[in-house]
Amino acid sequence: MRRRRNDEGAMSEISEQAGDGRDGSGRSRQARRRADARRNRERILNAAVSLYARNPKASLRAIADAAGVGRSTLFRHFPSRDDLDGALELLERDAGEGRGSSSALEPRGGGLVIAAPAAAHDLTSAELGELRSPGRLGLEQPLVVDATQVLNEVPPHLVAEQLVIEASRIAGVSVALYVVDVDGSRLRRLAGSDDFPLELQEPLAVGPEIAPDALSELHGRFQSMLPRCEPVPMWLRGRAIGVLVAIRSPREPLAEIARQGTAALELAGVYTDVFEVARRRRKTSPAAEIQLNLLPPRNARIAGGELAGSLLPSYDVGGDWFDHVENRDGTWLATVDTNGTGPEAAAMGSVTLGALRAARRTGAGIEQAARDMDRVVREVGHAGFVAGGIVAHWHAPSGILRWVTCGHPPPLLAGPDDLVEELDSHNHPSFGRGERRQLFRADERELRQGDRLVLYTNGVSERRTASGGRLGFDGIRRAVREAGGRSAAATARAIQRAVTDASPHPIGDDSAVLVLAVS
Repeated sequence: MRRRRNDEGAMSEISEQAGDGRDGSGRSRQARRRADARRNRERILNAAVSLYARNPKASLRAIADAAGVGRSTLFRHFPSRDDLDGALELLERDAGEGRGSSSALEPRGGGLVIAAPAAAHDLTSAELGELRSPGRLGLEQPLVVDATQVLNEVPPHLVAEQLVIEASRIAGVSVALYVVDVDGSRLRRLAGSDDFPLELQEPLAVGPEIAPDALSELHGRFQSMLPRCEPVPMWLRGRAIGVLVAIRSPREPLAEIARQGTAALELAGVYTDVFEVARRRRKTSPAAEIQLNLLPPRNARIAGGELAGSLLPSYDVGGDWFDHVENRDGTWLATVDTNGTGPEAAAMGSVTLGALRAARRTGAGIEQAARDMDRVVREVGHAGFVAGGIVAHWHAPSGILRWVTCGHPPPLLAGPDDLVEELDSHNHPSFGRGERRQLFRADERELRQGDRLVLYTNGVSERRTASGGRLGFDGIRRAVREAGGRSAAATARAIQRAVTDASPHPIGDDSAVLVLAVS
């Protein structure tokens, strides 16, 4: 027997018996080529439908990359875009009329996805929930990995290994997967060869996520740290939770598998602790876990702007948190600073956040949300327990920001000219400290394009400096002005850096910041 390579790089066995015209499995070489061509055509059509659903102007090169085939293969099947579009229209029409071929047409994301027919035993395994071991998704050829397929067919704690194996098949080189530490200080290897470092410092992250505006700097850092490696960020809704790293230039781009891999990791994380363990360099504690579980994504795109939040916990954990969500009525923002430390403070922080979310989900406004938070602190907390906070709401179409301040530093507003001001606020008593039927009054301000709103907890302004003073308003203003960019993420990173650089001593109080940048 001898081997030859087909047009997609797969090795096939060829019988050396003259004139029999058959391969080692008893099928003719011509039949094998027809089967390969049919699979390639289905993969191209499947990739085209998937990409067109997100971007109707997706290039033919992007479609070839997503299908895992070379451009020459794509052009053999579809010499022009018109040929490809015509094939898609014909398949959609046939599906609508009840006709079809050996491929299955399934609706997904507003279009049709062409799925190669599964063998009976594969379908039964999927129906029974049988989980495959890493490496078995693409035994015959590299797959364009689908996040739901990975989650359904691979044990959750092995998803990272599966992604690295599939990425290595596509790239033709060694690949590693790094996630960001919870404090944003470094990348930690989750899967991949020991040839890659266990940790890489300074990933330019806000918490465990990398923002888009840090991408060029990230590539620059890799050029200095690992000059022969190419980083591919794992994006999801404008935030990267990790990086695929390939030695040398990969044979095929890894952007699509990185994108699908991000969704797979996010989904699988609900079922396993493996990913969260990898994000923690230091020994965790009950209080720290309570606090981390309160936090939303650190970076988010919203209508009319973007958000970025950061939390630097103290050694004893003070229970501070920030929160944001975009609803039909607009965007809600909040920061809370609880008194005390340890599990009790973290638990009370979770109680105040629960009250806020309950108010939002029952259609209340920010004044009612503040009343509910005040009431729950009184009902659950002991005498002397209080929490300061800001509850805010921004309506993008009108630009109106409304907020309620309770025993908390007032919001800061940085304009396009870098002028930073404290917004005049009615500062009500902290939650749990005022009158039982406390009335809360909201303040208003119109935000314009280029404005950056900054909410922060006492741990930021009260941070001790090396000279014995405090960071204060002047230190925050300086950090905002000197931020590397005007994005929400760049501003949050600058404030976070000002807190850590203020003193060589550990942070004495939780430091939370939430930034809204209006576009």
